[in-house]
Amino acid sequence: MTLTERANAALQRPDLIWVVASNLIPVIGVIFYGWAALPLMVFYWIENVVIGGFNILKILVSGFTKSRTLAVVAVFLSAFFVFHYGLFTYVHGIFVFAMFSMSGAIHAGLDPNAAPDDVLTNVLALVNADNDLYWSVLALVAVQAGWFVFYWLLFGHWRTASPITQMYEPYGRIIVLHMTIIVATLPVLLLGEPMFAVLILAVLKSIVELGLSGFQIPNDSDNRHQST
Repeated sequence: MTLTERANAALQRPDLIWVVASNLIPVIGVIFYGWAALPLMVFYWIENVVIGGFNILKILVSGFTKSRTLAVVAVFLSAFFVFHYGLFTYVHGIFVFAMFSMSGAIHAGLDPNAAPDDVLTNVLALVNADNDLYWSVLALVAVQAGWFVFYWLLFGHWRTASPITQMYEPYGRIIVLHMTIIVATLPVLLLGEPMFAVLILAVLKSIVELGLSGFQIPNDSDNRHQST
C-alpha cells in the first residue's frame, strides 16, 4: 500500500477524530508550552495507564454481553491483564526515569536523585509540579472516555469484540512507545533535550497510530472487518 493510499485510509477511519485529538495534546504541550522530553514521556506513560484502564472495561463488556462462559473468561483475562500489562507499564516507567537520570534531564520539581524504580512517586511529583501537564492528563482522560463511550459503546464495536482479542489490543501502543524511546534516546542523551528529538516522539507516535507507516496498531475497526 502506497503512502497516499495509507493517508486516504487514515482519513476514512471512523475513530480518526479521537486518534488525532489524543495525539494533539502532547504536540500542543511541546509547541506552545515548551514541554521538554521528560514531561512528554511521562504523559505517554500515563496515556498507557489510561488506555489500559479503559481496556479492562472493554474486556468485561465484550464478555458480559455475550454469554456466561465468556463473562467468566472476561473476569479472568481482565485480572491477568492488570498483572501483565501493569508489569510492562511499570518496567517502561523505570526505563524512562533511568534514561533521564543518566542524562541529567529530570527537572520541574522532580528530585534528580529520585529512585527510577519509584515510578508512581516520580510521576505524581512531576504532574503536581507541572500545571500544564496536569491539565493535559485531564484532557487525555476526557478524550479516552469519549473514545470509549461514543466510538466503542454507542457505535457498537463491543458486538464484534471478544475478551481474548481485546486483551491484546493495547500492547501495540507499548511497541510504539518503545520505538519512540529508541529514536529519541541517542539525541537526548548526547545533546540534552533538543526540540527536534522531542517532536520526533510526538510525530512518530501519531504517524504509526494513524497507520501511515509500515507498522499499524490493531484497532477495533480492524477486528470488525476481519470478523465480517
